[in-house]
This record gives sequence, structure tokens and C-alpha cells, in this order.
Amino acid sequence: MAYLYLVRHGETQINAQGRFNGGGVDTPLTAKGVASAQQLGRMLRPVTFARIEVSPQQRAISTAKLIEGPDTPMTVDDRLREMRLGDWDGQPGDFARSFAEYDDYFHHPDRFDGHAIHAETYQEMVDRATAAYRDAVAGLGEEDRALIVAHGILLSIVSQVVTGTPLGQTRDQPLLANTSVSVLQNDAAGWYKVAWGVTPASLPQQSEAVRQLFMDEH
Repeated sequence: MAYLYLVRHGETQINAQGRFNGGGVDTPLTAKGVASAQQLGRMLRPVTFARIEVSPQQRAISTAKLIEGPDTPMTVDDRLREMRLGDWDGQPGDFARSFAEYDDYFHHPDRFDGHAIHAETYQEMVDRATAAYRDAVAGLGEEDRALIVAHGILLSIVSQVVTGTPLGQTRDQPLLANTSVSVLQNDAAGWYKVAWGVTPASLPQQSEAVRQLFMDEH
């Protein structure tokens, strides 16, 4: 089974300001975001990736380059763009409270009517990103590893759906943290979760099986 490593980008200016940070906006990484991406790069240094796929948004590209080096070949895939939030993108968190879609966005993603705010639905995001996940590991050997660098909503929701969580329940747990790593395995039967939300700080407390994912061989 090929291994797919999933990294959420480092903290951005919009993240730090508590604004909606969807597919229609982009700001640079903060100093904290840069430092945490560099630290994550040190954790991932022993891992060799056969393929690196990245969202077209600059926050993801910057994070990927800080992790893997500025000259490392990587493929930009528009299907990995963060969920487009339409009228909410770039707005403060409280801005959306008056919208009828607010509760469904946070608690009932299967019912969220994104089109009402000129956004995507969760299902539309899942459909495009699931195809990108599949293509990221296509043709790889069972011990090969691929890397995706993308976004919090996309990685959190899509990874849960492909590993069997109903879409309506995917918001029951927090989104993946900035500069965290999750690892899925893929075979003909589907996707399997083998690590979730690992950071350099949490790695020593992980199981031996998870720690092996960040070494030369597992």
C-alpha cells in the first residue's frame, strides 16, 4: 500500500487574525508559520517522497518549499485548493453568524448550501480532492510515499470521508492544526488512516508504528 502524507500549511496572517481562510483568499505565512514549517521540514527530512503535490495557493507552496527545499520538484494541482467560501472568504469569524448557512457550515457539512453564499459545497470539494488523492499515489509501489501540502478544511474533511466517516459527521472533531502531518495508506480496497495530526512536538508521544513513518524505513 502506498503512503500518502498530508501536511496543512503554516499559520498565515489571515489565520492569526481569525478570518475565514478559504480558496478565494491568500496571505503570506507569519513568522510563526515559517518557523513551524522549517521545524516540520526537519522532522520529515528522513522521508523520501516519490511525488509531491501542492495546492496552487501561495501559503501551501511556501510551506512545501520550506519543508522540502526551494528547488525540490513539485506539482501544483488546482484540485487541492482550499474550499471556496465565497462571500465569507477573508471576513472575520463573526461575520457569518447572521447567515442561515452558519450552523450547517460548522455542524452539518452534508447540509451546507455553499451556493447560497457563492461558495462550494463540502461535497464538491470532496469530489475534486478525492480525485487528487487518488492521482497522487497512482502507479506508486506499496512502500512508496507521496506528499500533499494543502489546507485545513480540505485535508480534514476529505481524509475523513475517504477513510469511511460520513460527510455529516466530519465536523465533529477539530480541523487539523497548521503544520501537522497525517498519513493515509491506499490499496485496491480503499484508504486507511495510519497517523493523524502529528507535529514535531507530539511525535515522541506517538506509537512506535507512527514514529517509524518518519524514519528512513518503516
